[in-house]
Amino acid sequence: MINIRNKYPYEEYHKEIDGILYKKCVHHQKYFPEENCWFPCTSEYFYKNKKNLSDGLYPECKRCSISKSSEWQKDNHEVYKENMRKYNHNPTPKTKQYRKKMVIAQILTGYQSEWRKNNPDKCKQYASQHRCHDITTTEEDAMLKVFNYKCAYCGMTLEEHKNKYKEKLHKDHVDHEGYNDIRNCVPACKSCNCKKWQHNMKEWYENEKYYNENRYNKIIWWITEGYKDYIKEKPPYIITRKHNEDKIT
Repeated sequence: MINIRNKYPYEEYHKEIDGILYKKCVHHQKYFPEENCWFPCTSEYFYKNKKNLSDGLYPECKRCSISKSSEWQKDNHEVYKENMRKYNHNPTPKTKQYRKKMVIAQILTGYQSEWRKNNPDKCKQYASQHRCHDITTTEEDAMLKVFNYKCAYCGMTLEEHKNKYKEKLHKDHVDHEGYNDIRNCVPACKSCNCKKWQHNMKEWYENEKYYNENRYNKIIWWITEGYKDYIKEKPPYIITRKHNEDKIT
């Protein structure tokens, strides 16, 4: 059955060659004008589209679909960033399952290790964009005790975290661009640490369903006053980003 809503007539965009059904990519002349725009009408060349009742595929080939998407992202950068923020912070159960399957597949096939081996510059750039902590074990233990061995944001206990994630609570930069020591650090569960990421703590936290005013006030107290009783003197503070220099006192 042909979808009557399809603006690309079936007869004009499909033909049979040597017994094989071919499909014409509607955007190939735009992105790849020197190439042939006819491809076998299969999911190897076109993404699946359940709404297309004629052949179950999108009208543009996979390469053109990627080019079209990249073009849209450049023209609508702010909208794209906001959409990705919502997608990453509130993934659907289906998305979570898909991500888990992809990670497992990459590990089993050795894709991740092979990619790191072939892209050392990108790995170096990625590492430079992520913050490290300059915190002693004594300082970390004191911080955990102050926060009752719980995530400062959602309240998950250390024991609950170990049972769920098989690891201890993470150390989170309250201000992503701030100091690397305990004056800018609170314990956080894996979920909160990932969701908080580079976002402004107040703006992010107030939009979370588990927002708690008492926990928020304790975080502010800790990074302004509380840490002073526990911070240890260390060698000169190491700046990881140049625009952090104005935060040194």
